[in-house]
Amino acid sequence: MVVRARGDADALEHALRHYVGSEAVVETLGGAREPEEAAKALDRGFSGLTIVMLGREDEKLRALEARYPFNYVFYTVPKAKPRNERLHRLLEHYLRAKAVFRLSLGWLEEKGSYVIRGGETPEAWEYNPRYDAYLATPGMRSLAKRLLNVEATLILKRLEGEHHLYSGARLAAKLRVSYRGLDLHSERLAEGGVEAASVEEQAELNRSALEALERGSVDFLRSLEADHVLVPWSGGKDSTAALLVARRAFGPKATPVFIDTGMEFEETLSHVREASRELGVDPVRVRAEVREALEAGAPLPSVEDRWCTKLKVAATQRLIEEYAKSGTVLVVVGDREAESPSRLERPALLRHGDHLEAAPIKLWSALHVQLYLALNRVPVNPLYDYGFFRIGCYVCPALRSWELRIMLEDKRLEYLNTKPFFRRFLEQRLG
Repeated sequence: MVVRARGDADALEHALRHYVGSEAVVETLGGAREPEEAAKALDRGFSGLTIVMLGREDEKLRALEARYPFNYVFYTVPKAKPRNERLHRLLEHYLRAKAVFRLSLGWLEEKGSYVIRGGETPEAWEYNPRYDAYLATPGMRSLAKRLLNVEATLILKRLEGEHHLYSGARLAAKLRVSYRGLDLHSERLAEGGVEAASVEEQAELNRSALEALERGSVDFLRSLEADHVLVPWSGGKDSTAALLVARRAFGPKATPVFIDTGMEFEETLSHVREASRELGVDPVRVRAEVREALEAGAPLPSVEDRWCTKLKVAATQRLIEEYAKSGTVLVVVGDREAESPSRLERPALLRHGDHLEAAPIKLWSALHVQLYLALNRVPVNPLYDYGFFRIGCYVCPALRSWELRIMLEDKRLEYLNTKPFFRRFLEQRLG
């Protein structure tokens, strides 16, 4: 975080320390009021995210914005000086500025591609800290075409299950999914649409930005010291990106940890095996006895009671304790702040009693992750291509009506009918 003067820095440091701990470092422009003078203070080559937070009286410093790369966000608070804002409002501005970084993208018609910072801004686009952007996968496109007659190329995940489907820069449909039943409430705004380049082609077009994203995350991890580096790896895109970044930072010392609940999709199990060969890793496998708990009579996990997560955390903690006997432990997680309110508010670095926990891709969007994996030719879980937004167990309470519809209609998933507790899961969700 960079502000013009010391008084603004004091106010911002107080707000961030109160809400998010030591996640951000606050520096000043030394009181500079003119763009060229301020530029001397900004030219420091920081690889992570730099937020230049200005008050209205310093608006002319935004003239510098065009000369800096995408990891510099210039943000103006609606006060003469940032120090004039209330503490909770400074936190809101901080979160919104990070959302600008995460969601800055545009459409290049001539390339059929989205680009990180540049191009035509999508219609009715909003920079909300809780929003997330996804490139539409083949399964998402297929379902959108069948249900809405829309050629979806991009999806903005909003709040309360609402999703905006884009075709190029045009807002083509609105969709609301639910934790109950198969209902998909939709509103089509335009038929047809454009076709996008492949994810590999779009990744190549964004190579420099993606390499900068990786560099910031790797530098963050390399600033931390540990004897052992563990990476919980679910087989989903986020934990795979975190694993890749950790391997870039620490090499073979970064050890993937696969938590087996006994309730995984077959695609996930096969993907972990195949991706392990591709990445040259040998995951440590730990059992979280979710299936055993269900067999003993436990109720299915629900949105209100995700006891399964507690079992996974406990299994991971037992492994950490073993490694901690022979040195310091760093746990690298694939958490992204757009995924949930708790992850939005959780700092990128947490200190626990026996280990550090770091989230190197916390600021990334889903689109960043998709492009990053494609650029590195890292295979993704087939469930994404089926149309899933997230990967979990096949009785996961976080699965919504969109995924549930795929689970019932995609013939590749018919094997689920033979899985223990799946019929009970359906009865609970459809009842």
